[in-house]
Amino acid sequence: MKVKDLEIDQEVVINTALYKNKGIQKVKFTGVGAVLKYVFETNLGNRYDYKYFDITVGNKELKEVDGKLELK
Repeated sequence: MKVKDLEIDQEVVINTALYKNKGIQKVKFTGVGAVLKYVFETNLGNRYDYKYFDITVGNKELKEVDGKLELK
């Protein structure tokens, strides 16, 4: 399975933490402006953490480890 085949809110392991896929979103960065990125979100209890990946990551294969999908 590839990153682009993930469903919204499907869980993926990234750097040993479990993240939910939020799909492709327009994200604003200081000095760059708005850019399309793959967005992954996790709840750390008292705050949310986000991971942003370029669109080219959509073709990257996901590995299945212990029944969970992992992005490396």
